[in-house]
Amino acid sequence: MTDLSPRLTSISASEAKLAGDLTMHTVAAILPQGFALINQAEDVWRLDMAAVEQVSSAGVALLLEWLKAVEKSGKTFELQNLPEHMLSIIEISGLEPLFTPLFRTTS
Repeated sequence: MTDLSPRLTSISASEAKLAGDLTMHTVAAILPQGFALINQAEDVWRLDMAAVEQVSSAGVALLLEWLKAVEKSGKTFELQNLPEHMLSIIEISGLEPLFTPLFRTTS
């Protein structure tokens, strides 16, 4: 079995890439690293999720925690390449109004 523990990689002060599985068994390990990167960001924290594999509602909860931290710090949160199956969880949970403004297309 392949290890798909989440990996959060800083690309620049304001950009990070997230890869691996976001499930109830994996998200707690990556939460503090996200907080640290948010604190380092200037005005915007952009998260590319193109390499995210499996996602559960715990992955959505992870993004909500990071969103709260970004908003508390007065910054902007942008999500790129959100996995289609994560979007389904967001829709079913009625969280589209919170997440839709965060979606950005890659340039």
